[in-house]
Amino acid sequence: MKDQDILIQEGMNLLYNGMVVVFSFLLLLIISVNLLRMLFSSITQKDDLDGGSLAPDKSETHHKIIKEVLGGVR
Repeated sequence: MKDQDILIQEGMNLLYNGMVVVFSFLLLLIISVNLLRMLFSSITQKDDLDGGSLAPDKSETHHKIIKEVLGGVR
């Protein structure tokens, strides 16, 4: 084989290995974020059931903020 063919073949191997590493990293990141989300959502649900909060409903507060922002835009 020519030196140029070997160089192209090594470049393609590097490309494929890099793509596999990036894909694996992103897959691991997505899985870990979802696992942490499920873990923390179950913890917050337990806290809400145990103590109950005296704070106003968060969705109600969010709706008020959205209405004020949209009202200022119009």
